[in-house]
Amino acid sequence: MQTLYVRYCAFFPITRTQDIAIELLLSVTTLEEQVSRYANITLVFYTLSAYKQNYLDLCAMFSFPSRVIALDEEYPAELTRWEEIANEIKHKTQTDHRCIIRMLADFHILPVDQHRLLIGCDVFFLKVPQEVLAFTWNPVKQAKILYMADMFSFGGTLYKLRHYKPPILEGLLGDFYCLAPGVHLTEEAIKGCLRMIDDWPGGAHRWEPIPRFDDAHACEQQAAAILLHPFGGQLLPPVRYSHNTILDELAVIHTHSISNITVLLADKMKARARELLAAWPE
Repeated sequence: MQTLYVRYCAFFPITRTQDIAIELLLSVTTLEEQVSRYANITLVFYTLSAYKQNYLDLCAMFSFPSRVIALDEEYPAELTRWEEIANEIKHKTQTDHRCIIRMLADFHILPVDQHRLLIGCDVFFLKVPQEVLAFTWNPVKQAKILYMADMFSFGGTLYKLRHYKPPILEGLLGDFYCLAPGVHLTEEAIKGCLRMIDDWPGGAHRWEPIPRFDDAHACEQQAAAILLHPFGGQLLPPVRYSHNTILDELAVIHTHSISNITVLLADKMKARARELLAAWPE
């Protein structure tokens, strides 16, 4: 039976007062309600050994299978190598650094013969993501990558890359895409692509059109848009899968605005989220 592996990257402890931890708990709550009932999912957390027990305790609160991977404990040599690759990149933020390690881990650790949904801690399932489920249910696919676009940052258009001429998965958001079985990238390909991107001038002018944020390097996202294009991409409808914009037909949103999300959640999910939050210290 095919499994949908849903991966989060969580290099932080779970507390009730840390925004990113609250986002994660809300995200997993919505995943439980809107996805786990319809797909054979396995939840995967990348974390560090200092926080491993946090995530083991969290996973014990759900009925579906899960795996907590402390990268420094289970893959110490690989993590050292991935850190070296990330450290080599000049044009990056601290978030980019973590995302590079996350991407390298995805193609080393997760099973290539299964579906893999790669999401950020700030992704929320407000309705059943029918397009994602249909992608995982269907064994015959022309496009092997299902992805959300960042329309918000680029004025409603799908971005291209100014310094890269071959086609890419235009608009791809690095915090929400799904890989079909068989999709694989080598570490050498990822490293080479990141080095090429790093040789470009840094900043917002890498993108076409120029985004509204001047510090938008997002080298891992750019590498994914380049390297995954040959597998064929299927764009999720932006009216249902949105980065940072509340829309009437919304099924999934990627945002840091917790207050907006809690207003949109059904009462059942709010109650479940309160239950999860109550289990952690302030």
